[in-house]
Amino acid sequence: MSRYLLLVIFLLSACQPVGHAEPVFNVQYHPEGGLYVGDRVSIEVAPPPDWDAEEQQVRVALGDQVLGTEDFLPSGVGQREQATFWWVWDTTDLEAGEQVLSYEILPDGQSWQDRVELQSADERPFPKAAWETTTSDCCTLAYITGTDAERDIELLKNLVDDQAENVRQRMQTEIESSISITFIPRLLGQGGFASNGIYVTYLDDNYAGNSTSQVIHHEMVHIFDRNLGGKLLPTMLVEGLAVYLSGGHFKIEALLPRAAALLELGSYIPMETLAENFYYQQHEIGYLEAGALVEYMVGRFGWDEYQSFYRDIDAVGDQAESLEAGLNKHFDISLEQLEKDFLNILEQQDVTESVINDLKITVEFYDSLRLYQEILDPSAYFLTAWFPDGDTMRQEGIVADFLRGPNRMDNHFFEFLLRTASHNVSAGDQKQADMILEWVNFLLSLYPR
Repeated sequence: MSRYLLLVIFLLSACQPVGHAEPVFNVQYHPEGGLYVGDRVSIEVAPPPDWDAEEQQVRVALGDQVLGTEDFLPSGVGQREQATFWWVWDTTDLEAGEQVLSYEILPDGQSWQDRVELQSADERPFPKAAWETTTSDCCTLAYITGTDAERDIELLKNLVDDQAENVRQRMQTEIESSISITFIPRLLGQGGFASNGIYVTYLDDNYAGNSTSQVIHHEMVHIFDRNLGGKLLPTMLVEGLAVYLSGGHFKIEALLPRAAALLELGSYIPMETLAENFYYQQHEIGYLEAGALVEYMVGRFGWDEYQSFYRDIDAVGDQAESLEAGLNKHFDISLEQLEKDFLNILEQQDVTESVINDLKITVEFYDSLRLYQEILDPSAYFLTAWFPDGDTMRQEGIVADFLRGPNRMDNHFFEFLLRTASHNVSAGDQKQADMILEWVNFLLSLYPR
């Protein structure tokens, strides 16, 4: 292992970015990994922290040609204020070489220029890649040619049908229309999202190490859940339901004993905190607690009573207040009392040292993974993930946003280290995984932030 770490250190020292003052506004171009003649380029412009974006716009131009003007709006899971220009710059008719884009904040008046290098169309990666679709009993599957998903598409058709049927039986409901599933050859977030359809990372070199069937099942629950409807549907319970019905988050796991292990580790998140601001808590801990809570409530009140409560929560304040009102209405208990009862059940669980150690290294692994994404691949980091609409991409024949990512040497080697650590975690070699993650965190700490 040491020879790999020495090689990483050498590469990092060679590849470290030159120190310079960060620009006031952060500009991100998509697709990533370099721009090529023929790309349809999208642009994100994010202001500095605490900048007042209200009634401000940004205009981008190429020479005398105004490409677009956009407002600053909350975006993504993290609701970051940014101006988003979707596929605003068509480079098809341009020459390779340097292009100068001009930016202006309106009406503020601040302006700057950015020099962008367009590489030759002949060098563009995956020039023949295109969208394809196929259908299974439950779903319409979209994938990009030449990817691992195309190779395994028949296996994936059977897999999604099995997961959909399992969710249908467990949730006792039907979906009449075909479910859209898009397989993407790039890790975004932890590997799965559900919006107008399901998006799942599928590639052999997935450094997140999660199970494709588990991710699909989780996202399937979200689709069926939305189909059943409801009033508020608090985020904690939405994600908890998906974890509970999937038998775990990224893998099959005993939810109550693992949630009890959080008490041993001192990592339990108070229920009100989790309910109020779910996505900003530690990801694995939040999802585990939420899944264990739903399991506990279904066991205590029964599935039908739980569903009646869950789908009848009125928005009477923030999510914690609304959850409290729903608990009072349906079960005549407070959120505080529910938590006391839940903690009492957790304290009765038989928690082994093996469960504690596995949970600890799992949390550490995903924290390191997200730290890597935040620093070296922010478009994959869950709070700021670049997630264009798949339907539009297919209509326009755009594949690069999902096909290409950062391609520096340090990206490859950090992902190699994370894949290795993931394999160690799965194999139960926690000592080796912990050593690798310590190196990952140390090396990432050397980068400017």
